Amino acid sequence: WVAGVAPKLPLRASAKIRYRQQSQPCLLKSIDAGSLHVVFDEPQRAITPGQSIVIYQRDDCLGGGVIDYRHR
Repeated sequence: WVAGVAPKLPLRASAKIRYRQQSQPCLLKSIDAGSLHVVFDEPQRAITPGQSIVIYQRDDCLGGGVIDYRHR
């Protein structure tokens, strides 16, 4: 998290999984300390473990991480 503190979850936000992609609306849910479950409003194609995800609220970058499917 950019601010150093996780936001209160669940949280409506938007996220990008590709550099040039428009931010996509999503819901962030907590899995455990340090892990999130991100549910996009619309299906996203070719999400791949190891890719980065960046999370935004309006124009502010909240943070990001690396995609992992262990918690499916």
